[in-house]
Amino acid sequence: MNRDKIIALLEDGAFFDRKNDQFFHPSFRKGWRKMTFSNISWQAVMRLHDEFGTNRLQEVDRIYRLAA
Repeated sequence: MNRDKIIALLEDGAFFDRKNDQFFHPSFRKGWRKMTFSNISWQAVMRLHDEFGTNRLQEVDRIYRLAA
């Protein structure tokens, strides 16, 4: 997945569980996909939406979601 696809899924309610390296969204066949924190597309999402970007990416207990 690329950065834009991940952001679109996050805006649709997806979330990333860093502890288990799983990206959850109901459209996935198993409900989640394997994705590591060091994934280059995830790093691009973080650069765009972390505290130095739009500050929309919220992290609670190593679970990342986009805030409204």
